[in-house]
Amino acid sequence: MDLIDLHQNTEWPARLDQVLSSSPVDWGDRRDSVKGVAPGLARLQRMSAVPRFDLDVVDPEVYEGILVDALAAAARGGAVYTELRLPQESVVYPQFMERFEAARARVAEDYPEFDAGAVLSMNLWDPMLRELCDAFADASAAGLAGVEIIYVPYAAEADWSRGRVVAEAAGAAGLGVTVPAGAFNASNLASLAEIEQIGRIGHAVGAATDPGIMRLLAERGVTVEVCLTSSVVLGMVPTLEAHPLPLFLEAGIAVVLGTDSPMRMGTNIAGEYEKARALGLSDADLAGMTERAKASRL
Repeated sequence: MDLIDLHQNTEWPARLDQVLSSSPVDWGDRRDSVKGVAPGLARLQRMSAVPRFDLDVVDPEVYEGILVDALAAAARGGAVYTELRLPQESVVYPQFMERFEAARARVAEDYPEFDAGAVLSMNLWDPMLRELCDAFADASAAGLAGVEIIYVPYAAEADWSRGRVVAEAAGAAGLGVTVPAGAFNASNLASLAEIEQIGRIGHAVGAATDPGIMRLLAERGVTVEVCLTSSVVLGMVPTLEAHPLPLFLEAGIAVVLGTDSPMRMGTNIAGEYEKARALGLSDADLAGMTERAKASRL
């Protein structure tokens, strides 16, 4: 059975920390330490706490090397395909998609069956958002698969007027759209399900508390990117057994699997499939998720 990862972050600051820091973070220790932190945004912030390195002061070869590192980790972890979320700052490199394709080709030399797509993370609060949207057509022509929209407030209802503009611009350029939402409650899920261009939502754990939203996601055909390890580490659910993945499937929601931040979370896509199996999913269920992943690529 092919293993497909449709939710993988480059983990740009964390991977640069491993390369450039004199005392890089021990992510096993970090995962242990956050167990004493309140679940939710506090844990997320703790897991994200590393020195920032600006892309505009990083050599392009280092940028490409980080992409190779992230893609090679996915391939070693069993993925035949992954969608890698690139940091928004990637646009400071006019040929950032050429760098991505070069990284993908380098990894494919060692893993001939491996392939990958690029997704650009977009911050709704960025003052250059309109200019970035204007570049969508060129980025799509260069091979960009889609965009991920990041918003604030993350755990409360947000104003999606700007998000709708970005989603419509991406759709017009032929790009797919995904949004991480509903990690810690049901906020924003209903709003996102109403935006036509949004085909996937990351996490969406909070949907399980609202049957109406569950029906809406199923009826709308929105695909949910489930990241089981991340959900436990960050406290979206108290235990793996509490994850609503089986409920999503029972409700007819389309589900795919992802690693989220595999280095920080200490996982790979093979481990995510095994965790899904531990929740009672059959081989047929897992194969069905792979088929949905193939159909849900941005």
